[in-house]
Formats: sequence, C-alpha cells, structure tokens
Amino acid sequence: MSSSIPQLKDGEQTVYFQAGGEWCFLKTPASYRAEGPATPCVIQCHGHHGYVKDGEADWLTEDFKLEFVNSLIDSGIAVASSHATGNHWGRPSAVAANGALFGALVDGSNVDASRMGLWGGGLGGALLWNSVTGPLLGKLRAICLQQATISYESVIRHGKFKSFLLEAYGLPADTPDDLAVAALSFNDPVTRTRLLIGEKGRALASELPEALFIHGDVDENMLYQENPVRLSGVLGPLGAKYSFHTFEGVGHATYQLGETAAAVLNDYFRRVFNL
Repeated sequence: MSSSIPQLKDGEQTVYFQAGGEWCFLKTPASYRAEGPATPCVIQCHGHHGYVKDGEADWLTEDFKLEFVNSLIDSGIAVASSHATGNHWGRPSAVAANGALFGALVDGSNVDASRMGLWGGGLGGALLWNSVTGPLLGKLRAICLQQATISYESVIRHGKFKSFLLEAYGLPADTPDDLAVAALSFNDPVTRTRLLIGEKGRALASELPEALFIHGDVDENMLYQENPVRLSGVLGPLGAKYSFHTFEGVGHATYQLGETAAAVLNDYFRRVFNL
C-alpha cells in the first residue's frame, strides 16, 4: 500500500496511491514530464457511489465518465481524484482528504501549482466548494461545478436526497427540516460563502478561483434555481468571476451528454489554463 505518489516517468500513465488515508489516482497526459515544464492538473470530485480504490476508480472504468477525463488528458491536463471517504456530501473528513491529495500532487509530482483546478458533480460539488472555501482557498486557478450539490438547505427541503445527506453527517433521517438546516449550516456551501464574506468582505473575490457552472435547467435532483443560481447570487455582488453553461431542457443528466458536455468542460479549462 503506497502512502505517497509512486515515482513518475515521462508521458501518459495512471498511478494509485494514498493521501490523507484515502485511495487516490493520478492520470497524466502524453505531454507530462517528470522534470521540466510543469503540467496543469484538475482534481475530480466524484459523485454518489463514486469511488477510488487500489487499482480502480469509477471515473476511469465507466465509458461515459472516461470520455470527460480523456478530453482533459488529450489537452495536456492531468486528472486526479480521491475516494474522499465515499458518499461524503462535502463533510469535513472528505475536505481534509481532498486537501491532502492536493498537497501530495504539488509536493510529489511535476504538476503546475499555479494551474490547479477542481471539477465535481452531484454531491462532489459540495466537496469541491467546501474545499475551495476551506483548505484550498487561494490555491486554485479554476473550478467547474457540474450538476452539483451546492445548497444543503435545498437538498433538505426538497426531500429527495435528504436522508443521504443527513446520513453522511451522522444525523437521523427523520430530523425535522429546520433543525437539519441549522445543524448543517456551517458546512452548507452557500452559508460558508456568506460567512467568509462576512469575515473577509470583497477581498474574498481575489482568493476564489474562476468558476463555471454546468447544469441542466430542469435538473430534478439538484434544482437549478436553488443550487448554482443561488450561489451565483452570493458571488455576483462580491465581484467573483463565474459563468454558466446551461443545458436547456436537460435534467440531472449532463454526464450522459458525452462529447457535447465534455467539450464545454475541456474548452473552459484550456482557456483558463492558457493552453
């Protein structure tokens, strides 16, 4: 069992290792060099039932997911991911694991610390944003939230996935909505952002990475108005940089759009990373 990134060679390769007590992978592009010019990197934050274990990860074995990963790899961007405690819903232990992966990549591989990004969908979106507003604040260049969980309050009051969210935080499934919202408020990505604004004011905008929201406007799982639009309403007055790519008439199925959505993701990171 490896506790650090194995020695890397030039070119495309996939390695598995542990960081923060969780299994991780790193997949490098053909342009990767163990020494010399550094490679930009995106950490993928997996969704419900996503996993990374020794020698296998859902984003590297399921064809429709691998299409997104390969689009980045083909553009010269390394992709990494952590198991991050499983169905984490952005809980602190998962955020710590994500931060440990970031540190392992910067310290143990030739990735470009000035061109690091995060990409996550579903419950992975909560891990992404809680990492951005937590240990990775000020360390990221770009992020992409795809059909992402962003508002715990929305998840709780919408009801469909309330029990899964509460289970991740060790709360009874029948906790009343108002109590559940209050109990998870500090970890709710939207509330965390508001708290940071209260602490840092408009200076926070300079520490946040550029963000892209990819979402279907009829997403039946993570409601469009209550997740990406709600967070954008907090970021807008702050002056933070963000944009939307909204798929009209599409539900919680942007992953299934294949090349169409993968091109949006790829074009975004290529632009922000100046590739």
